[in-house]
Amino acid sequence: MNLLHRLLTLPSCAAGILFLVAPGFAANAPAPAASGKPSIIVCGDSTARNTGPGAQGWGTAIADYFDAAKATVNNVAHAGTSSLTYFNGDWPKVLPQIKAGDYVLLVFGINDGGLHTPPGLGEETQSVTVKAGQPAVTGHTYGWYMSKMTTDAQAKGAHVVLLTLTVRNTWTNPNVTYKDATPNGPLPGNYDPKQDKIVRGDKFAQWTKDVGAKLHVPVLDLNNLEGDRYEKLGREKVMVNYLDHNHTNPAGADLVASYIVAGLKAFKNSPFTALLSDKGQAIEAADAKYVIENPAVSGK
Repeated sequence: MNLLHRLLTLPSCAAGILFLVAPGFAANAPAPAASGKPSIIVCGDSTARNTGPGAQGWGTAIADYFDAAKATVNNVAHAGTSSLTYFNGDWPKVLPQIKAGDYVLLVFGINDGGLHTPPGLGEETQSVTVKAGQPAVTGHTYGWYMSKMTTDAQAKGAHVVLLTLTVRNTWTNPNVTYKDATPNGPLPGNYDPKQDKIVRGDKFAQWTKDVGAKLHVPVLDLNNLEGDRYEKLGREKVMVNYLDHNHTNPAGADLVASYIVAGLKAFKNSPFTALLSDKGQAIEAADAKYVIENPAVSGK
């Protein structure tokens, strides 16, 4: 934050006044990257990085939306991980790669239920057996892991953006039953595609927002941004981008990546816009309702 901006945001009366310091990224602008070129570090699961046959995650596809001369996309997501298993296995290797001026995109939740991450936001712990036959580990809550990775990265001088988890390719309709996105049998005569709704509203999405609010970290509500755009696009056009209920093919990965770029551009004072390639610049910013600035509060 420059001196002029500090002067403009000073309170008119120092005693007992709380005021908001610049919203969005300007409130906590990281130091310039040591190399002069920041890295955009993608931390997540297989929805961000998948090397299976015919599969790709958005963290791979998003590299095309950034100008390689201005930023490096470092996709360190790991398929099959939860916030717990990523923190214990990958994070000790990822954290040393983060430098001042980098941007960390942090998204988990798809696997946290199945891998038994303790729910919630608190400081409580419990013994967790992640995989049968392996020793139990001390498990913290989902919110604890998301908070710890955020503050660890911030301590390195990086700027963190939390993303709510991607939606699954699972659909509902009052007159049809689906297996993921495929009808169980012929579509009935009263089928109305406009009534197709994608399943969303996951508790992990809300917990991610809660962590962002607590730490004053920007949050991109990818869960609802993606869900709304999928419903507008239509189930049949969406399902061809998926291999199953979670994993995208290259076309699907590119589509999700474009949504994320649109969301990143929607933040006030977004630092991402200047780093984009021509392909990224062509993406229209998403509606501001999908981003939560979470400006810090200063003063007493």
